[in-house]
Amino acid sequence: MIRAFGITLILLALMQPATAQTPPAGFRIGIAGLAESGCSATPSDAAAAAYRKHLEGRLGKPVVLCGYEDGKAVATALQDGQLDLAVLDQPSFEPVSKIARPILAPRADAITGRVLAVALTLKTSGRDTPVKLAGSRPIFISKLAASHSVPLQGLADFGADTKSFKPEIFVADEQAGLAALRAGQGDALIITAGARQRLCRGDDPKVVVCGDVVEAWRGRPTALAGLVVRNDLPEADRYQVVGIHLPLHQELPEAMTFLAAKLGGGITLDPTEATAMQKGAR
Repeated sequence: MIRAFGITLILLALMQPATAQTPPAGFRIGIAGLAESGCSATPSDAAAAAYRKHLEGRLGKPVVLCGYEDGKAVATALQDGQLDLAVLDQPSFEPVSKIARPILAPRADAITGRVLAVALTLKTSGRDTPVKLAGSRPIFISKLAASHSVPLQGLADFGADTKSFKPEIFVADEQAGLAALRAGQGDALIITAGARQRLCRGDDPKVVVCGDVVEAWRGRPTALAGLVVRNDLPEADRYQVVGIHLPLHQELPEAMTFLAAKLGGGITLDPTEATAMQKGAR
């Protein structure tokens, strides 16, 4: 009887659902080009292992890194619900843009980020969209990337034919730029959104400073790569992941170097808007 009872207990144990014996999948991060394929909590790459361990400690839950052949495979896994976070370039992100969003993007250097900029034109000019800026003579207030090359790239991403632009004009500040625009010395004043606010705010609320101009464009360059999550990831989890990654370059430089290599470069990570990796989207 004792033997029969023992056999019965063994059979009951075997009949338990498989999930009861399966360890939790944890927080799953998909990256193309890892040394190993599949998901692992013990990647052989030292920097990858340090990154995984850092996230696990901050999230307070198991973290696994999942290797894939390319970005397309990572995106497919994210779409199928097999990943919680994915490292994707812009082309790989496009097919999953309806169900996922970027939360962080690499910054090229200490100064150059995806600065929000505007292109101001005279209302009477008819140049009120990026496409209509073709053949324009642009006015800039600085040759620094944030005020020059970054907005130019943003304009191109929004459909402006920047290659057709006439020779550029550079002036001292936004006030001089608006004066040059009104004098017909250029066709579009391209400045940061912050400069536009300073220019058009004015000291007297009754005086309309920029009533004769229109924003032909407002936007940022498209992020070429980023850390991407599914839209259904709880908001609290999304903010936690962002908060962990923002100081990564200071807290664990080797982990930032590892991510930068997978993102195509970058010295740090900046939070992004949901449409950051969609070309021509505000």
